[in-house]
Amino acid sequence: MSFLRIISSCLLLLTAGWFSPAAGAADDIPFQKMVVERLPDLNTPRGAHLTLLLGDELTVIGGHTDGFKPVETLEYFWDKAWHEVSMAYPHDGGFAARLPDGTVIIGGGSAEPFGIGQSWPVEIYDPVGHQIRTIGVLDRKRAYASALTLPDGQVVIAGNWYAEDAFELYDPQKGFSCLKDFPSGYASPCILPAGENDFLVFGRETNYGQPADGVVERLYGDAFREPLLEEWWLSSFFRVSGQDCCIGDHSYLLSAFRNSDGAVGLLKVTEGVFSEVAMATPLPLTGIGEESINWDNPLQVDRPRRLAWLQGIDRTGRRYFARINYDAILDGGKATFDLFYAECPEGRFFMDPALLLPDGRLVLTGGKAQDERVSHVGEDNFTTSASVWLFHPEPPKKARIPWNWLLAGFLLAAGAAFLINEFWKSRHPVTPVADQAETPSETDAKLRTDLLDQISAIIEEKELWKQKDLRIQDVASELATNRNYISILLNNISGAGFTTLVNGYRIRHAQQILREHPDMLLDDVAEQAGFASRSTFFRNFKAQTGMTPMQWLQEQQCEKS
Repeated sequence: MSFLRIISSCLLLLTAGWFSPAAGAADDIPFQKMVVERLPDLNTPRGAHLTLLLGDELTVIGGHTDGFKPVETLEYFWDKAWHEVSMAYPHDGGFAARLPDGTVIIGGGSAEPFGIGQSWPVEIYDPVGHQIRTIGVLDRKRAYASALTLPDGQVVIAGNWYAEDAFELYDPQKGFSCLKDFPSGYASPCILPAGENDFLVFGRETNYGQPADGVVERLYGDAFREPLLEEWWLSSFFRVSGQDCCIGDHSYLLSAFRNSDGAVGLLKVTEGVFSEVAMATPLPLTGIGEESINWDNPLQVDRPRRLAWLQGIDRTGRRYFARINYDAILDGGKATFDLFYAECPEGRFFMDPALLLPDGRLVLTGGKAQDERVSHVGEDNFTTSASVWLFHPEPPKKARIPWNWLLAGFLLAAGAAFLINEFWKSRHPVTPVADQAETPSETDAKLRTDLLDQISAIIEEKELWKQKDLRIQDVASELATNRNYISILLNNISGAGFTTLVNGYRIRHAQQILREHPDMLLDDVAEQAGFASRSTFFRNFKAQTGMTPMQWLQEQQCEKS
């Protein structure tokens, strides 16, 4: 056994059991406590705003501030601070949807303070240049509408508040037009594809604030009454995007309350067909201190991990999270879940949902206060927050046996000395003997080249580049070798680091996807190719090809024609 393998084996034996959860976390406690991290405050307190992750930048849009006054700004988080951008119009209760080119369309909202009326204006935000440009007005003024982006860049819009409703289409070339009026209007509805050429619209409240009666509107067909929407009441008034709750091709998950007993459950919509999701055990209605949990928030899906997150809050301002594993339901099984809670260091968290991030953490930006004049969980739209909180589902792990660090440190130091020596020998080879068939340096070079070939083979064979969080340690484990040796090898033989090597595979895979599916959203292309975000995808694509993905695709299409 080589010296490196001895070191690795010793370290594995020593570290086994070090990083298990802290002692005292009993299995019979249903809720795990989250670690809460405070981020810098927003420039403007706001509630009823929209929170998006645009590339690597957390962005909040519109909403209203203290006194129920609409806000005419958005803010993005960069370099540990929030930066404010003036919008052309306020959008309190407006909609936002990502477009294929990375920009965001923002429209509608209340026309006056206190959530009164509806508005016409629409604008587009470019998160790269942090600039706003106006693009006209809606076909009809709207507040609390929802929007769904289509692969070709068009946007379907529906929903209104105290005004008539209809399907509306935004075409970047033609502007806004009405597609179909419908009598059953909704506030903040779900817009879900029901196949390739049809869309469903439904919600929990009508456009005049009454409980919905289970009617589902269709763009290219007759409306129908869905029994499950009469039995269950959707658990969120917040605008739900089809992308946020998608678990597969034309398949979506929604959270809902059962009208008969208030139980919390899940509904699945596949190709326009509704069904109830079987749960291994019911979601709890009470939390810490027997406080009632209000699970009144939209479900957010972490599709790569087959998880869905539902959020709740109790009367004390404590936050709850149900992390639902829906993988089993895809094969006819039952969904399971883990439960978490978070205590606010300042007493209580404000309302509005936290945004699920790609790494599994959740971030809460601002929010409306709880109305302390009522006994249940209610909203106070006149008091808003500027605080920003980050929730960590997995707490930091602690070492159990401190003395082991001393021995581990010694072994690591010995391993590092060995690697430095090997690196020195690779840079200062022994002068070869003339009559020797193959010199030691040539043998070492051949071994290193063989290992480089093995690295490429294992990445290609298992398509490891599709893993967003792929680390050099993962490849080292596959090859039963040391991560530091691979790093030195790549830098000295291939001339490129591990990240550059992996991103090369990702770019080539993205190009293949673009050739085969030119209408696919670039966010989906980035995800399927293994990039952690759209901005990382764009940056690496341009660095390797000299063009943006859209420019490259247009050039490919021109060559074909």
